[in-house]
Amino acid sequence: MLTLHVDADRLVRSRFALSRLTEVTNALEVLAHPQRAPYARSWATRTRRHLDPGAVGVLFELVNAAAGYIPDFLSPLPGTYEPTLDEELAAVAATTAEEVHRQVRLAFRIDPPPPDLVQRSPNGRDPRPPLPAAVAEVLAQGGEAALRDRVVDQLAHFWRLTQAEMWPTLHRVLDEDVRHRATVATRTGLADILRTLDPRLAWDGSRLTLDSPSELSVDAAQGLILAPSAFLPRPALYLGTGGRVMVGYPARGRGQVWAVPDPAGEQAAILGARRAALLTDLGTPLTTTELATRHGISPATVSYHLGRLRRAGLVVSRRHRHEVRYERTRSAADVLRALRDFRE
Repeated sequence: MLTLHVDADRLVRSRFALSRLTEVTNALEVLAHPQRAPYARSWATRTRRHLDPGAVGVLFELVNAAAGYIPDFLSPLPGTYEPTLDEELAAVAATTAEEVHRQVRLAFRIDPPPPDLVQRSPNGRDPRPPLPAAVAEVLAQGGEAALRDRVVDQLAHFWRLTQAEMWPTLHRVLDEDVRHRATVATRTGLADILRTLDPRLAWDGSRLTLDSPSELSVDAAQGLILAPSAFLPRPALYLGTGGRVMVGYPARGRGQVWAVPDPAGEQAAILGARRAALLTDLGTPLTTTELATRHGISPATVSYHLGRLRRAGLVVSRRHRHEVRYERTRSAADVLRALRDFRE
């Protein structure tokens, strides 16, 4: 059982945050254990085809080989609502060699285990897996500082290769999740946020608990950082310093990230294959550029089809800062739902 001690007073100090590096480590877990996240199977398959394992080997082993604890320095707790990638990478680079050693020691069997680690183990044995060869090699050549620097490089590489292009869509879903929960909080109070993040989380007014084979009790002295994720299959815990704790949870509406538009069937027959695919994808507001990237067509082609859909009353556009985002209307949702029901 994972237990966070957070009462109503501490809950008031809680906040939401979006973290690119947290999504990177969550994505690495999906690659390592695709059976845990069937919704992202297509993404995992595509990524494995294009990813050079050697380019992220150390990072992948730190995530993949860990049995229950993934070193927290891989995903530093965000200090603001949405730090930039450079700010997050700088936070990783600022991790001391001593702290890297402590966290790697918690995750892997490189020396006698801390007594409390064995006491928490169900069978009284050291629960840590052996230190992965790729990690051991870096440590032998340059120590913890070299391992940290290698991780920074590989985090940046993995982000550029697998996350940068899809971040606008990821960001939209995560940001919409936070907006929805903030609205709920203004109506019913902050306590209801914790109760509705995920059914596996339970809050009794003084403790937030999550069923887990591991035993851990943490004093969340500074409240909680709540981070939605499109990759996480279940809630996760990230520990910082000074009583800082982050709870990651599956984002509301994350299916929009993984949905593969189906241009076949009755939707295609009435709307046309391309427009049916675009309309199916517009459950979350997207820009012309994002739609073009997701569907592999030119922005001009997307604009043409959006114009036809807008004239039919199936799509609306809204300006947000310097972007124009498109979203399907309630009428479009009703049409898609009716067609799905008819097909079934």
